[in-house]
Amino acid sequence: MHTGGVLKITDIGRDRYSRLRLIPWWEQGRLENASIMVAGMGALGNEVAKNLAQLGIGSLFLVDFDYVETSNLTRSVLFREEDEGQKKVDVAACRLAEINPDVRIYPFHGDVIWDIGLGVFRRMDVVIGCLDNREARLAINRACWKVSKPWVNGAIQELMGTAEVFIPPKTACYECNFTEMDYRLINLRYSCPLLKREDIITGKIPTVPTISSIIGGLQVQEALKILHGMGKGGVGYTFAGMTNNFFTSEYSRNERCMSHETYGKIVELNETSKKLTPRKLLEIDGSHNGLGIVELDREIVCGLKCKKCGRKCDIMKPLGKVTMNDGTCKSCGSLMDIKMTHTVRADDGMADMTIAEIGLPLLHIIAVRKGRSYNYYEVTGDMKRVFKKREVR
Repeated sequence: MHTGGVLKITDIGRDRYSRLRLIPWWEQGRLENASIMVAGMGALGNEVAKNLAQLGIGSLFLVDFDYVETSNLTRSVLFREEDEGQKKVDVAACRLAEINPDVRIYPFHGDVIWDIGLGVFRRMDVVIGCLDNREARLAINRACWKVSKPWVNGAIQELMGTAEVFIPPKTACYECNFTEMDYRLINLRYSCPLLKREDIITGKIPTVPTISSIIGGLQVQEALKILHGMGKGGVGYTFAGMTNNFFTSEYSRNERCMSHETYGKIVELNETSKKLTPRKLLEIDGSHNGLGIVELDREIVCGLKCKKCGRKCDIMKPLGKVTMNDGTCKSCGSLMDIKMTHTVRADDGMADMTIAEIGLPLLHIIAVRKGRSYNYYEVTGDMKRVFKKREVR
């Protein structure tokens, strides 16, 4: 290549992304500056994360609470026999770094429903869901809508799979087309007093690695289109492997859908969850005179009491983390009544507890309501604890 009398020779053979750059509309710089969350590191998550690493996505945030099992090996390209018993996110991070050391990888061992703050979602360009249950998908959908981030859902079973694209706030969302059966299946995970069942039979979804490759590839392809400004939301793509039929569906938007809550301007606070209290947050907001209310965006169980024997138990957990075992009286074996709240006022006993003690996740965004107006605050001081490269081996 000749430029102004200087001969510049580019060795495309040493450029990892040289073949990608040949695509006319391709902008590798967009990928290098992108951050993508991969929620779920099972068969589908393995394929998605592997593809993203090969493409040179700048940052990958991996979320999963599970550990590697031998049964994962037939469907998960990143796991080996010697990895059994290790955290899936840590093993995946190690293998992805081998595939492409250019990529910054942040493994987070936790539950995407309860342990990932909205500030994490806010920093993603795309969220890719590789999960096996409706409750987790619904949680991602609502989180993405609150901070206006696109997400791509994936689901597989046997030789069949679906990829769905949702781009808030204008398109249909995952919950828009929920049926009564969908809500019923989510509620099966909980007992009559809303306590989580430990022993519910969820079963294992039978899949083969081929459908993981197909749907995972389709999810990443849709994410690439979003990053290049070519994405279309409110659509689903279904592949029936037994007959090799491919279907496209356009979803109807439900204007009354409960997922369509979008946060306004978000104020970043140089505070951590271990130090920030609701009282201090109300003072920062200027509404600590009794008019302001801290909204926790989830039910927090703050106490248990047994009607039968009168035994009391202090507890401070999100409702979804309180199990039947937690709620069973250790004295008489009866189910205890639960006391819960989703708000904190300046005169409440919880006002001087830290955000961490209350049970909210790191880097969360918390709303303060005064009348009908809301202000939104991010606990930005948690950034270093969340986005930290861990030694995974």
